[in-house]
Amino acid sequence: MIRFQFPELALLAIPAFFAFRRWGRAPGATGWIRLAVLVALLLALTGPELNVGGQGIDVVVVADRSRSMPPEAEDHLRELVQNLDRNRGTGDRVGIVTFGSRAHAERLPRPDTRLTNYSLDVEPDGSHLEEAVRMALDMIDRDRPARILVLSDGEATGGDPLSAARRAREEGVPVDYRFFERVRAGDIAVRAVELPESVAPREPFQFAAVIVAGREARGTVRLLREGKVLATKEADLVLGPNRVVFRDVLEAGGFYRYAVELDAPGDPLDENNRGEGVVRVEAGPRILVLNNDGRPGNLGRALQAAKLPVDFARAAEHPLTQDALDPYRAVVVENVPAGDLGRLKMEQLAQFVEDLGGGLLLTGGERSFGSGGYFNSPLEDVLPVSMELREEHRKNRVAIAIALDRSGSMTVPVAGGKTKMDLANLGTAECVNMLSAGDSVAVIAVDSSPHLIQPMTPIGDDKGAITSRIKKIQSMGGGIFVYDALVAAGKELAKADEYSTRHVILFSDAQDSEAPGDYINLLKKFEAGGITVSVIGLGKKTDRDGGLLEDIANRGSGNIMFTEDAAELPRLFTEDTMSVARSSFVKHDPETQPGGIPGELRLGEARLMGPFPSSAFPGVGGYNLTYGKPKATVAALSRDEYAAPWSAFWQIGLGRSAAITVEVDGKYSGGFATWDEYADFLVTHARWLLGGDRNEDAFVDVVRRGQDAVVTVELDPDRARSEPPQLVVVPPGRERQDVLRPDLVWTGPNVLEARFRMDRLGTYRTLVRTGERQLSRGPAVTLPYSPEFDPRENLLSGRETLEELAALSGGKARTDVLEVFADPPRAAGTRWLFPYLVIAGLSLLLVEIAGRRLSLWERVRFATAERRDGHRARWLPQWKLRLPGRKPRPAPAREPATTARAAQAPAPPPLPAAEPAARTSIDVYEQAKQRARRRMQ
Repeated sequence: MIRFQFPELALLAIPAFFAFRRWGRAPGATGWIRLAVLVALLLALTGPELNVGGQGIDVVVVADRSRSMPPEAEDHLRELVQNLDRNRGTGDRVGIVTFGSRAHAERLPRPDTRLTNYSLDVEPDGSHLEEAVRMALDMIDRDRPARILVLSDGEATGGDPLSAARRAREEGVPVDYRFFERVRAGDIAVRAVELPESVAPREPFQFAAVIVAGREARGTVRLLREGKVLATKEADLVLGPNRVVFRDVLEAGGFYRYAVELDAPGDPLDENNRGEGVVRVEAGPRILVLNNDGRPGNLGRALQAAKLPVDFARAAEHPLTQDALDPYRAVVVENVPAGDLGRLKMEQLAQFVEDLGGGLLLTGGERSFGSGGYFNSPLEDVLPVSMELREEHRKNRVAIAIALDRSGSMTVPVAGGKTKMDLANLGTAECVNMLSAGDSVAVIAVDSSPHLIQPMTPIGDDKGAITSRIKKIQSMGGGIFVYDALVAAGKELAKADEYSTRHVILFSDAQDSEAPGDYINLLKKFEAGGITVSVIGLGKKTDRDGGLLEDIANRGSGNIMFTEDAAELPRLFTEDTMSVARSSFVKHDPETQPGGIPGELRLGEARLMGPFPSSAFPGVGGYNLTYGKPKATVAALSRDEYAAPWSAFWQIGLGRSAAITVEVDGKYSGGFATWDEYADFLVTHARWLLGGDRNEDAFVDVVRRGQDAVVTVELDPDRARSEPPQLVVVPPGRERQDVLRPDLVWTGPNVLEARFRMDRLGTYRTLVRTGERQLSRGPAVTLPYSPEFDPRENLLSGRETLEELAALSGGKARTDVLEVFADPPRAAGTRWLFPYLVIAGLSLLLVEIAGRRLSLWERVRFATAERRDGHRARWLPQWKLRLPGRKPRPAPAREPATTARAAQAPAPPPLPAAEPAARTSIDVYEQAKQRARRRMQ
């Protein structure tokens, strides 16, 4: 569709028409070209525009979902967007961008879709308005008229929004806004807690809380250490920054967290009234021993005798958080089952080794390694030995029937986007993967009735197909009927009566296990038939049906395992399968091995750890069957059919880990417990885990600027380095997250700098790696509250930011957001035809002049006639032109002479009759030459 900016100028066509008739008319092509020039110039004057964007306007809504928005803003934003969706005109399209600390494209501009709920989650601790506007510009079709509508409080914590406004201006897309106001006038906030990076034990130190006041006020300031109040002060606050000073002294080494809380009457924002900081007490490297009773045994006494600083704790009670592990350089887990630690604690230990440069030693026993449930656990990846079930070491064949709860409670999502059902399916698939071709498996999904997913079948070469069917199980129905589940499992195991080991794994919700029926008599029949039953309960032992599940496992002579963490299900399934398929704890046979299972030291490899005894390794009563990983070093191994590692170690990530698979303190220690070199053997492992002194050739400093942290690294100029330093940042959280590795950029001869975004509240730890195993531990930096509530000193207010954004891009404030549909940008979505028409007119004018001056039209006409006549002469032979009865073509009639000279002129001689075509061509050519000569004169 074409529209005209100045249609009234089309009236000029009337005088132009009469002027053309009077002075511009000409015969032939010249006249037509002059007329086209006139039409093109008249059209250009009317300002024609071609609509290439179609009907309607595109509106992209940029919705602020950060924490700084007013409490009721979330519902108001949704209502405004739904109102825009309902009131779209024909051709109008609405897109949505939501943002917090990151921007997300919620919906591309569409003419028919309506918003019900947001499909994407945002990180609320930040307002990256600049990124959101740029994302909205990327979504816009350049051939469509468009506007951006920002619904925000204007509190921007990312890049400069005005840079995005400049781009919007260049692209002709105005940015409008609707302001959401949250009162900040007179705000009083804790900006920082300035603590020293580290202190020595019993060293008094002083620190300050920096409080920024937007008005004069009197407030109460409380100091807390590890959550306990240490001091309370009344402070008179003046306009601007205030410093409140505290003092403290710490006795023991470790990582201490301080907090400062502020109470000020009339403060409009409570979210920024708490600040946090950390201080580290450097007390030298220590070892933490985790065991079952928290008391020192033979291992602990050996370490104490070597003057190594060591602490003891019960594994089930120690929190194993990053803060709790900070005082320690190495951790020893002494014959503790994985269930006492749990998945989260094992995640923390793995991060302690790989990401924080710590050391880990796992010792053997019936409650450790594979038999203790560490297979497929977070710790298996960092240990130098693997615990898989290898075919060549299997002693018996098994048939397993797995009954899975697929009731409605299994639809609940967990961390990582999976549901409880997904994780149960994954655990079942892991069980199948552990079994060998000669084993058999059956899988039943149970709600109010059993559903056979996989009949009892030898696994053979069909593992992939079986696991594929298992992973497709979906949750549906009511609660699980326990009795029906056990009956269905028993029927499948009856098909495998040739197997000596037959086992049932019952997975059920501890809060929703229904219809147990006469399970007691059923389990008696199972016992008589050699069938065992283990139960994996999702929940706690104290839940409503926890007692029932525990009784089923006890009567079924199997394992009972409860967990509230659905992510642990794959490990629990594999733990129970391993306990049934084989015992991974190898015990000595008194008849064939009266002195215990013999072993040997591999002194060549062992020397890499440190000084080892040269005497023969004694026999032991038992050990955990494991396999050395390819990059691990084996220092001692068993001298039996397995040749399994008894001592192995390696370096993993930034830390070190080792495994001693014999029981160091217990009934299976055998001659190892009374070995003369017992203490030296264990101390060598402990010293290697502690490592050497920390590298001190790098000074690390961290400063928080809003939501970003800036790290500065100063290197010792006198130290040679084979590789550039690397920065490692460990984020906060109980769940192990991928570490950050920001790029360090040289800013001076020996100075580097890096920046990283703190997208979660908490403490971030920093380390700098300057060599293969050279680490410098930097200070920690804390994000105490959302950057949305940082004091805005010397910055534009939110309203001023939005006003600048609109003014720079050509937008405006919108009280009624529906007005955007009636206000499309003037030039957007159209093509201005004026320059094209002017160029076309001038080009035609040049052609007209050239045609007259160079006689182009006569030449074209002559060439056309000559080509036509030449074509005829070429195809008609001369004899055919002289056929009898054929009359020559008559010459064209001439007009009578009007002058005396023309009357007296003699008649031209007749041309030969045999060449009429040639005479006609020559005549035309001569006439054309004469006319051209007259015009040239």
